[in-house]
This record gives sequence, C-alpha cells and structure tokens, in this order.
Amino acid sequence: MKGVKHLVFLLMLLVLVSSVFAETEKVVVVASTSWTGAMAKAAGADEVRVLAPFELQHPPEYDFRPSDIQRLEAADFLVWAGYEPFIKRLQESTEFPPTQVIRVITVNTPSNLINEVTRLGKIFGTEKKANDWVRDFTMQVEAMKKRAQELGINEQRVVVQQHQEAFVRWLGYEVVGVFSAEELTPAKVMEFARLKPQVVIDNFHNPQGKGVAEVAEIPRVELRNFPSKSGDDLRWLFQENWVKLEKFLKVDD
Repeated sequence: MKGVKHLVFLLMLLVLVSSVFAETEKVVVVASTSWTGAMAKAAGADEVRVLAPFELQHPPEYDFRPSDIQRLEAADFLVWAGYEPFIKRLQESTEFPPTQVIRVITVNTPSNLINEVTRLGKIFGTEKKANDWVRDFTMQVEAMKKRAQELGINEQRVVVQQHQEAFVRWLGYEVVGVFSAEELTPAKVMEFARLKPQVVIDNFHNPQGKGVAEVAEIPRVELRNFPSKSGDDLRWLFQENWVKLEKFLKVDD
C-alpha cells in the first residue's frame, strides 16, 4: 500500500514539475521582417529575432547574410510570409526543421490578424498570451472603426495603393480606384485623377501615388504595413496609420 502511495506521489510531482516547466519555457522565434515579427510577438513569443532591418523601406528586399544562420541558433520557430527570397536562401543554408517553419498571411485587417495570431499562439503553446492580445486589439479596432463612421468615412472618395486596399476598405472608405506597386504611366495617372478622389492613400514601402495627388491637387498620405522600430506592435501600427488618416476626415458638429 505504501508503495502505491509513493508511486502516486511521484506521478503527481512529475505532472506538477512538467506543467511548471511548460509554463516557463521560453519561446524563441526568428522572423523574416518586422511584420511577421509583430505577429509572432502578438501571439506570445518571448523573444523575436527580426532578420530584415527595420530601417529598410521595403524589407522583403533584404539580402541574405551568412550571419543570419547564427540567429537561428536555439530558435524554436522561423516565421515568414512566403515572398521573402532571403528566407529561401536561409533555409537552403541550414538544416532547420521544415516542420518548425511557419508561413503566415500578411494582410492588415483585424479578421486576418486575429486568425493568424490565434493560430500562432496554438503552435507556440502560448494561447493565453495570444488571446489576451486579441482581446485588447479587438477593443482598439472596434473603437477605431466606430470613430471612422462618426467622421463620415464612407463619404470620402479615395484611390489607394493595392497593398493598403484591404485595410482602407475595412475602415469604410469609398474606394474609387486601386493602383499597383508598379510605376504609373502618365495615362494611368490621368485616369486615376479623373476619378475625382479626395485623398490618395499610398503605401510607404513602395509609393506610387504622388503623381495622382499632384494632378488632382489633393492630399496624399503614406501608410505602413511593416512596423517601424519605434512601434513593433501591430496595435501601435494600426493607431499610427489611423492618426495619419483621421486628420483628413471631418465631422459635422
């Protein structure tokens, strides 16, 4: 009988120690860019090592360096979006387990980010942290969209760069035209200007809307997709972009 009690005690102790270890184990993630890094951080990763420097205007163009291999040392996961050539070179140069390489969808809409952060949290084993972030983020974006509606955002006509389209449509703008990340021809510039937009919403990382704004004689604003070093949290990114847009909206008092 004493032997059985002793065995039960040891099993309970083992379960307790295992649970404590699981809760305190550090999750280390190597991320391709500040965008995928911010998603990993939101999901609860304890340490996020971002490869592409924050200072790059277009981070996917980062050139692979042999020193990047060292940054994978002791990492649990490698997170990327699928369009970063340097990650393919990194994978070819290492034996990092493919099962620990996670591809995420980088679209800055609340629904996508909530889905991806929740998914990463399950993979990392950090579901509580991910759920806490989702709760705070949901409150933030709901308040943001409510304010946008109060300011009559649906009445403002805009042309937008394609990589900001999803976010702009989610906010509620009347999108009258979408231009690409490629340089616009004079004919295309005139075509978009004739749509009579009130604002050009451009993409900081590959802006192409300056000509449209000049011809139409309207304001142009550049939004970010990849967080800056000063604000590597997606909540901060949303707030930063919203502040830039809000000043072009007016409310009838």
